[in-house]
Amino acid sequence: MNGPTVIWAGEILGLGEMRRALGLTPDASDAAVLLEGWRRWGYELLPRLEGTFALALEDGDDVILFRDPSGLQSLYFAIQEDATVCHAGRLEPIQARTSRGSELDRRSLHEYLRFLEVAPPRTVFTQISAVEAGHAVQLSNGRMASNRPLTCPLPSNQPPNFDAAVDHLDTHLQRSVRTRLIDAARPAAFLSGGIDSALLCAIAGRQRPDLRAITVGFEGASYDETPVAGRIAAHLGLEHEVLRFSREQYLAAFDRLSRYAEQPMSDPAAMATLLAFDHCREHYDVVLDGTGADEAVGMMPPRHVRLAVGYASRLPGFLRQQANRLLRAIPALAGMAPLVDFDHPADTMSRWHGFTREEVERLCEEPVSFAQTQFFRTFNRYPRHAHFERYSALLNAMTCDRLNQAMLLTGATVRFPFWDRQTDRFIRQLRTDYRYLPGQPKRILRALLARYMPAAIWDLPKHGFNFPLSEFLSGDDFLLLRRHLAPERWHARGLLSVEQVQRYGRDFMAGDQRLAFRVWGLVVLGAWLEHHEGLPGQRA
Repeated sequence: MNGPTVIWAGEILGLGEMRRALGLTPDASDAAVLLEGWRRWGYELLPRLEGTFALALEDGDDVILFRDPSGLQSLYFAIQEDATVCHAGRLEPIQARTSRGSELDRRSLHEYLRFLEVAPPRTVFTQISAVEAGHAVQLSNGRMASNRPLTCPLPSNQPPNFDAAVDHLDTHLQRSVRTRLIDAARPAAFLSGGIDSALLCAIAGRQRPDLRAITVGFEGASYDETPVAGRIAAHLGLEHEVLRFSREQYLAAFDRLSRYAEQPMSDPAAMATLLAFDHCREHYDVVLDGTGADEAVGMMPPRHVRLAVGYASRLPGFLRQQANRLLRAIPALAGMAPLVDFDHPADTMSRWHGFTREEVERLCEEPVSFAQTQFFRTFNRYPRHAHFERYSALLNAMTCDRLNQAMLLTGATVRFPFWDRQTDRFIRQLRTDYRYLPGQPKRILRALLARYMPAAIWDLPKHGFNFPLSEFLSGDDFLLLRRHLAPERWHARGLLSVEQVQRYGRDFMAGDQRLAFRVWGLVVLGAWLEHHEGLPGQRA
């Protein structure tokens, strides 16, 4: 009988150290290290592994699938009617082997329209599942035997005080950055102007003076972070490269994502990410990215969200609707409408302004429920007033497919020091007040960054890695809307109400900018379907 076999995608770091810990010879292959680790430690091996990766281990009748906690490498599986298990890091090989692998799932369509993304364990396809980040799925004899999160226990030894915690974080990040730059001949790091990327540039710049800081610039002061990024890079003595892409380049990136992205995704920053990764693949061999800091440190939702979830959600739905209409009818009180303007309190915490449940029902012409989505299940795990804990958990539950797909499509080597196993665990176990205080989000990161450069340089309002979406949709006389919301295309698909699709397009073109994300979601879906025509599951 053959022994276990292992395959993986992405990068697994630190296997040399594990090779020594297992008593293997220096020339033992990486696969031999992983297999010996599995033999010695079993499931305990998986959370010990460092890096951004997805792994499949076949051991007799069992298949174990594991995705590291960052979720930045995809992993899919399906159980066929004959109980055969197939798995892959891409959807296409599984679709080719399953009888219904290319059939659109209606519940996933509902989820996409509401959240503008589909989160694991669902995919947009019937019968195909995605492994959740940090989870191990065991498939045995043609069925799912278990699906469980696998993480190392958080350390229980709290630093004696806040300053000591900052010291420890500095040590962790210095080691994490050094590990991820150890083989870099031409290193770079993304610098958005925010705290996370600035801190990585500060630490990496001391270790590698040849580090290049990369910023994506946008037109318009409300989007462009290049001035503050330039000041940070100048203070750190780093060469600073600003990437500015034309509308033609963005349109080409949009088409490329529509053709090759595995599932429709409406993150507006996906196009800029793809273009930036393309550039970095050509000019740098390793690029650092600050993703993972938000997830580890956590975040408190805005005050109006806390009030809505903590108090307004106690009101019956019909009373909230009446209050919403009353508030919006009085200009002086209209700003308070978000306190009551929701169907479910989870609606107040979604990342983008997708369609409401009632709007999804009108679009899909069928009843809709989000109770079993990853977002709602995560929301419901926490008591009403556990705002910080809930919102932080939701950050981890939201997908970051723009990074997955950009790495997949470009081949750029991007590494994430905040997703370092020890660094991530250290931050997560810290007292909440070390991570957040009113007026001091990311408190410990701010304190550490202040050791590297004066706060006056970087402590400015931050609007994230954003994109001028309304302007992009409106360009060339609403080219994208006219092309991808064309009624004849939606008539042929039978997927959504053509009348509703047209109404959203008309209202946005008439000047209703509040519909930008909804319209964007339809444009992205329409473009993706255009390049995946003939998919079953579209209703007559």
